[in-house]
Amino acid sequence: MSPLYIPDHRASLFGDPLIRGYAMRIPPTTALAYFMLLLLTAGCLGAPVEEEPPEVNLPPYISPDFVHPEREVLWIESNDSVALAVETLLDPNGEERLFFAVIGERSGLIEQATAAPQPAGGLYRDAFYKFDGVEITVDPCAERLRGHSDELIRLFVSDRPFARVTEAEVEVDDDGYITTHRWLLRFNDQICP
Repeated sequence: MSPLYIPDHRASLFGDPLIRGYAMRIPPTTALAYFMLLLLTAGCLGAPVEEEPPEVNLPPYISPDFVHPEREVLWIESNDSVALAVETLLDPNGEERLFFAVIGERSGLIEQATAAPQPAGGLYRDAFYKFDGVEITVDPCAERLRGHSDELIRLFVSDRPFARVTEAEVEVDDDGYITTHRWLLRFNDQICP
């Protein structure tokens, strides 16, 4: 009895007796070859699975629409604290959070923190996810600023954690981006007693 012998009561499943007879005489190696061919062609009938390309990481964005004050050079004529703000930080990628640091040329590191996505933010200009903003105040009569005619304040925003933050600069890993904004404060030398 051959390994592919099909008893008569099951052979009726094949329908035509000629086909049945042929099916009963297929050598095992040929049957295996047909089975493998069937498996290979069955895979070709389905739609090919296309892998989605990895998302391209793009840099965060600071829109001038959200920067206050809008001017980059500010003349400070009184000893009142100066408020500097970016209401909303933006990023084209849907990051979990953004990282920022505010550094003064003479003041050093003023603030370092993260910005969370805005809960009902939607997209800004149909392209950017919205994140919480940054607001700082600068005292023109602070000890580090006394006797100086200006102070450069820089805001650094990154889509990755900072690898290093000092009193003067920040670094981010190779796969991250940094975007900056700056304000130059020019002081009247008569404002601080």
